[in-house]
Amino acid sequence: MSVYGLIRVSSLSQQDNTSLGFQTNRIKEYCKLFDLPLTGVIKETGSGGLDLENRKGLTELQTLIEDGSCKTIIVNKVDRLGRSLLQGLIFLKYCEDKGVRVICIENGIDTDNPQSKLITNILFSIAENEKEQIKIRCNSGREKTFSDKKIPYGSISYGYQKTLKGSIVVNKEESEIVQFIFQKHNQLLKRVNLSKTKRTQLLLQTLRDKNYKFHGKDFEWWNVKHILSNPFYCGVMRWKDKTTKHMYDTIVSKRLYNKINSCI
Repeated sequence: MSVYGLIRVSSLSQQDNTSLGFQTNRIKEYCKLFDLPLTGVIKETGSGGLDLENRKGLTELQTLIEDGSCKTIIVNKVDRLGRSLLQGLIFLKYCEDKGVRVICIENGIDTDNPQSKLITNILFSIAENEKEQIKIRCNSGREKTFSDKKIPYGSISYGYQKTLKGSIVVNKEESEIVQFIFQKHNQLLKRVNLSKTKRTQLLLQTLRDKNYKFHGKDFEWWNVKHILSNPFYCGVMRWKDKTTKHMYDTIVSKRLYNKINSCI
């Protein structure tokens, strides 16, 4: 039975204090008391607020779990698994699904113990409710952002950039490329003998000849298609099933956008 301990401090400034040593000693004492063969102790320094996939200690444990090298995990407290109850329980649930035992010494949780299982099931329900509440709050905030004519999502259209203060502004170099794509496509539309495929191929070749890049790489047909069909460039923003005018500077005219999209 492979047993691993996990110890964590939430910041670099804490990694040399007694917290790590205290957690390590509690784990070793517990293993000695219950005759558990401790294989190793994994140390993690950093905020528990990081996403689970960005936590190095948990990532290491997950690798051990996936290849069958870890069957039991011991922590001093459940909050060592994450900054919030929800984060800790997400990892607990992952371990439960993989058949890995988790022991939280101070909380009296042992997932192999039926009584602990009842407690963790109750906590799972609480965490799920917390997760739903977070989702509701996030959606409410995004609804408000969208109604204020601001971007309610994280991704930003090519041609725009976010400043250090978080404002969305036009990226001069990229916006000129966007304008070129619309104008060149409009010119190619006048060549009625060209098929859509041939038109796209000619446009892509022109972009390569001019050494225009899409985030550092050559443009592909789907990049061009997305740009030409994106109403954000003419002042219209879509989110879910809603549409509104946004507050940001436009890159192409609505007239040109509509003309292009009536033929795509």
